[in-house]
Amino acid sequence: MSSYGIIVNIDKCVGCHACAIACKEENQVAPGIFYEKIQRLEDVKANVINYFRASCQHCDNPACMKVCPAKAIHKGPAGEVLVDEEKCIGCQMCARVCPYGVPQFNTSGVTNYFGGKAPLAVRDLEPWQKHKAGRAEHCTLCTHRTSKGLKPACVEACGIGAMTLVDYESPTPEMEKLIARAKAMNVKAGTKPKIRYIATHMDVESYELKL
Repeated sequence: MSSYGIIVNIDKCVGCHACAIACKEENQVAPGIFYEKIQRLEDVKANVINYFRASCQHCDNPACMKVCPAKAIHKGPAGEVLVDEEKCIGCQMCARVCPYGVPQFNTSGVTNYFGGKAPLAVRDLEPWQKHKAGRAEHCTLCTHRTSKGLKPACVEACGIGAMTLVDYESPTPEMEKLIARAKAMNVKAGTKPKIRYIATHMDVESYELKL
């Protein structure tokens, strides 16, 4: 059984936002909702600016899943942390306990990027692009893509290879090297994230990531 995650090499990331744009396009989320954001953190002493993605960390021990009264949060086929929007009651308890500030709630009533307007290239929305207002939303690790052997949209869009999809259960030799170097953010939260980071000029483990 696979257990997917992403290794983010902060030393390579240039903050181009290609991954965040690809994510927005892939999921067609409403204006103001972002499953992934690019954060910027300066290391003044080293004269370095660190750019990196902030998103759901797809934790092995997710705090959100424990408190959801509707049991709407569950694990996907490869350990992804997913939300069943049909079950979600919009209580926002998951947002209150998530140490990464991940769950988002669209209160505008616009349920996808185009709202009631049809895009110029008219097409039907895919199931993962249909959202319900007021329900919890966050990165799904593109489970609709990985289940078909494809990379998440963000990983595919990264032209400099700053992100790598890894399988913690069955890593290749290359994946093993990355996993050995990568660290989880906000380790003290104890949720065991599967999105991990490589950084030379940043104390990753103590950084309190917030989306």
